[in-house]
Amino acid sequence: MSVLLAVGLELLIGIIIGLIVTIIGLFFGNIIVFDSIALAVLAGFLSQGLLGVHPAMAVGIGIILLIVLLFLQHTRPGFWIIGLTLSVFWGFVFATMAYEFTDKNMAWTYAVWALGAALVLGLHLWARDKTA
Repeated sequence: MSVLLAVGLELLIGIIIGLIVTIIGLFFGNIIVFDSIALAVLAGFLSQGLLGVHPAMAVGIGIILLIVLLFLQHTRPGFWIIGLTLSVFWGFVFATMAYEFTDKNMAWTYAVWALGAALVLGLHLWARDKTA
């Protein structure tokens, strides 16, 4: 019985590591698709959780948002508006981690925010050039 449990745990750990690697690969491989999927999933969960929308409608909202975001990111103004906004957001996420890891050192926080936003903007530009 313990062998079965050990094999099950190994399988679960492998699946979790595989999902993490896939998410990281999608983040760096095509951030436009990653951002669109992440925002669509978030919109679906929030519409169901906060607004009480039926789960089937929440899935529909997520799918529609995904399609709209992918379309908008292939237009020049949509790319710049969404790309810049999400670059600043991801920089903020990285800066929040730096803030916590450096005992609330604001110099590191601002530096990581600027570098993180620049890195993510570079990823957006790279993904746009790959798909154009």
